[in-house]
Amino acid sequence: MPRWHRVTPAGFVYHVLNRGTNRSRIFIDQTDYLEFCRLLVTAAARTTMRVIAYCLMPNHWHLVLWPLHDDAISEFVHWLALRHATYFRRRTKTVGEGHVYQERFRCFPVETSKYYYNVVRYVEANARRAGLVDKAEDWPWSSLAERLQPEACVSPTSEQPVIVPGPLPLPTGWRTLVNLRPPSAELDALRTSAETGRPYGSENWIKEAGPHQTLEHPLRRSRRPVSTGMATPEGDEIALSCG
Repeated sequence: MPRWHRVTPAGFVYHVLNRGTNRSRIFIDQTDYLEFCRLLVTAAARTTMRVIAYCLMPNHWHLVLWPLHDDAISEFVHWLALRHATYFRRRTKTVGEGHVYQERFRCFPVETSKYYYNVVRYVEANARRAGLVDKAEDWPWSSLAERLQPEACVSPTSEQPVIVPGPLPLPTGWRTLVNLRPPSAELDALRTSAETGRPYGSENWIKEAGPHQTLEHPLRRSRRPVSTGMATPEGDEIALSCG
């Protein structure tokens, strides 16, 4: 089935995510996470992309992006994923063993209101929900850790922070909010948007934003063989549910 053309106009915030083929690991150790952060900074500079939030997990990643130009997200993610896949294959000595990433990244626009806060919180709490840490800020490969300790930026080779301020200031007590479990209905709505590409926001906003979004057909489960031969860690709630 051919894909629908995906349009991502400027002026919207987007939640973008991608995972390793068959949920294979794409980050093995600190060196891999640091290299991806360096690539994030470089990709953002190349496409004038604003990275608002992120969380890098063993077999997938989440980004919250705020593009300055129409359709910049595809260019940004294509460059980032291609460079990272090349790096990963060389580092793991698995060149020629197939795709590192699933077919295509997932992406959906977000209303800049309370829904924006929900998405950023959802992304920054990813490692805690997956049981990798007790507190979200203890996972070093996330924008929450960077916000709390900007002097310990996880991209030292670039000498630049990964994230920039978003369209709305984060409320007081943000760390506490990130560590609170959101209502089930909120998680379900976010996961539905991640699976389908449906805009995330109020019904009125979706009606207004929807006509501007022409998304590809939602990703089907990839059936490619595991490319790295490394198992996915158990308990990764988000990796098993919506990427």
